[in-house]
Amino acid sequence: MTWLSAGAAVLLVLVLMPHPGSRWLALRLGRARVRGSHPLGNATAGVVVVASLGAVTLAGWGPGRAAVVTSGGLVVLTAAASVGTRLRSRTASRRAVEVARACDLIGSLVAIGHIPAKAVSIAAEDCAVLAPVAAAQRVGADVAVALRTAGVPPGAHGLVRLAQAWEVGERTGAPMGQALAAVAEAVRRDHAVQQVVEAELAGPRASGQVLAVLPVLGLATGFAMGGEPLAFFATGWLGPGCLVAGTGLACLGVVWTEALVARATPKRVVQGSSGASP
Repeated sequence: MTWLSAGAAVLLVLVLMPHPGSRWLALRLGRARVRGSHPLGNATAGVVVVASLGAVTLAGWGPGRAAVVTSGGLVVLTAAASVGTRLRSRTASRRAVEVARACDLIGSLVAIGHIPAKAVSIAAEDCAVLAPVAAAQRVGADVAVALRTAGVPPGAHGLVRLAQAWEVGERTGAPMGQALAAVAEAVRRDHAVQQVVEAELAGPRASGQVLAVLPVLGLATGFAMGGEPLAFFATGWLGPGCLVAGTGLACLGVVWTEALVARATPKRVVQGSSGASP
């Protein structure tokens, strides 16, 4: 039974790890929809793996250890999803700041007399987000398409606006300086709104985390009153069942709070290069 439990744990880790192949395929197909959370299928697969691990433990060691393993797996799964959401949010925020700076720099360079192509090359030296665009430009690729591709990750949607201004300037011959300045201002404004929304949602998110910790305080209260809550959770069927149910409800509360916060956060849907021509 030990090797079955170890195999289930390895499967859980593989499910939680992001797979680069799906993102590469989405980029190749031009599906540039920005996502703010893991797909529901990954979460479902994680729950299935945790349940399978608990079932294996139940068959080998009884309900007490199975309840501990299942509850621990749910906590790890929820913590991993919550931490992943926070890290993606911070990465998107930093990327949005860099995109705004890149748009400002390109607009300033064009305003002082540089041609747009040269302005992108110069700006890429200071803004890493423009490095793929500059590389595509050096090999003769379409700059607008490169900008749209670089605008796929969360927080980089400002590059798609830059691509639209670039295409308008190329097709009409109109000066790009004013258009690029307007794009930079719009990107800064969107990022400011995003920061305000995230600050307002910090309170509800913290409340959900506090509610998730309350069961631990309940255990401490039980010990302080002279009870044996751990012995209750480890023996029979009622105690382990209560442990799994309580842990599951606490984790569900955290997930539900994160889902409400995600729905309240402004979303950006970026169209791919295949059908984005004005």
